[in-house]
Amino acid sequence: MKPIIYFFLLVLILSGCANNSLEGRYVKIKENDRGSSLNLLGINLVKEVNFGDEICRFDYFGTTMSGKYTIDKNYVYINVGGDLGTLAMEIIDDNTLEGEGWISGTFKKQ
Repeated sequence: MKPIIYFFLLVLILSGCANNSLEGRYVKIKENDRGSSLNLLGINLVKEVNFGDEICRFDYFGTTMSGKYTIDKNYVYINVGGDLGTLAMEIIDDNTLEGEGWISGTFKKQ
């Protein structure tokens, strides 16, 4: 009986560790000091980010854009390409992201 209990505990622990998904809608709730000069002037370049399984979508200056994202430790990197390149957001907790550069601001999961 004990081996079965240990097995289920191991499965629960491993499934919790593997859940590093960001899937969902994150909305900017405030500006931070990690932004570009345009963001610091009060121009919101990105107001929300929608993460899917591998791709995220967002509006940038009124244009819908998307990019593949990867998670590396406590950062998510969104490879957009073009002039924007790769966007970075720090993962603060399960519901909060801190964007940097063009995607600066504090984003909360809705």
